[in-house]
Amino acid sequence: MSTITLTERYSLLTEKVGKETAESLTTYIESKIDKEVEHSTRHLSTKEDLVKGLSEVENRLSQKNYWTSLIQILTIIGSIIAMFKLFK
Repeated sequence: MSTITLTERYSLLTEKVGKETAESLTTYIESKIDKEVEHSTRHLSTKEDLVKGLSEVENRLSQKNYWTSLIQILTIIGSIIAMFKLFK
């Protein structure tokens, strides 16, 4: 795919359709390209978004680790109590 500059596009259009129409078409094409680029890049993540997402994931993992550890400790305590009752 070849790339054409704004000046080249304007020159080619001027030869075919005249100066005013070429200027209008060039302006229209440029604005459409700008809108499309803006629309396409609107959904991209920034570094700040990635850092925020990573910290949220870390917080959720630490909360899950806390609950998992708590359940393991309670299970161990329950097992020790059951062993004492069994051997008494």
